[in-house]
Amino acid sequence: MATIKEIKDLALSAARGTAPANYTINDVNETLREELNALAGSLNQFMKNRYDIYDIVVQAADEITPKRVIDALPFAEFKVVGNNEKALFKKKVGKSRAKKFITQVGLSGVYETFRLDTETFEVPAYAIGGAATIDFERMLDGAEDMMDCMNVLTEGMIDSIYREVQKALRAAINATGRPTANKVTASSFNGEEMAKLCATVSAYGSPVIFAPPEFVAAMGADAIVPVGTNYQGVYSPSDIEDIHNTGYIKIFRGTPVVQIPQSFVDDNNVETWIDPQLAYVLPAGQEKVVKVVLQGGTQVYDFQNRDQSMEIHMYRKLGVAIYSHHNWGIYQNTGITSNYIDK
Repeated sequence: MATIKEIKDLALSAARGTAPANYTINDVNETLREELNALAGSLNQFMKNRYDIYDIVVQAADEITPKRVIDALPFAEFKVVGNNEKALFKKKVGKSRAKKFITQVGLSGVYETFRLDTETFEVPAYAIGGAATIDFERMLDGAEDMMDCMNVLTEGMIDSIYREVQKALRAAINATGRPTANKVTASSFNGEEMAKLCATVSAYGSPVIFAPPEFVAAMGADAIVPVGTNYQGVYSPSDIEDIHNTGYIKIFRGTPVVQIPQSFVDDNNVETWIDPQLAYVLPAGQEKVVKVVLQGGTQVYDFQNRDQSMEIHMYRKLGVAIYSHHNWGIYQNTGITSNYIDK
């Protein structure tokens, strides 16, 4: 059996997708699975080793969470700070010196908008997290294992961050100070309206459309070129290649289209964490409108149920704030069926 340090190193390698000497990536994952199962092969073994297991889980989560979120949300500015540190973001004062507002979560859990008058602002953090249950009888039968539990907890944490960013973006559609030209609400996708939105944002940087797969799928042929009464839009060879290889367009009339990963609430695959009706047009290469802070490290605690199963709870402090002003846009297509859950 490997030492705890060796198992921690394996967990870090698995989180990074790398392999130490004498291992392949598949070897890393399989060996880590075997070592975790050995530490938690029975309730007694788990109770004896649980704090070492939690250290392994926390180390892997702290390693993988920021990287995964940064990669998935390129329009966000991130800060990772200690438990007792404040996350301060600078307000960049440009030549337009336009009024700026912030949309962020309040203590009541409601996204509030307020005027930003200072050169810096603090993004307060609040706890997010999730839980998983370990059934040791199922683990002994091979139906569950500790690595699956670790992956569920880490993925749940990442999904929670996506969800909080989505909630703040969604709240910004009617935020104080948002110009009419920076939002579109329609019962279907209208290429001309999206083009106008992109043109507005282009005054502040190169526009990029970020949208969930349902929105991109609903864009249709006129997303590529205008469709008229007497003519039909025609896909270019590169568009056809993109659709063939990925299933969706990657360029809307010169503007890149980036899919936001969709996530379902449960295995029924009906309710979603990301609102499929909304697309965001954000300026690349300029001040990032989304501000995210991860405060402190991941925390884990447990609870033993009457049936001797164990609930493992994991949480981390997160803060999200969004500039809500004139340099980015939102398109809401109400014709898309939405099973978005706002909670």
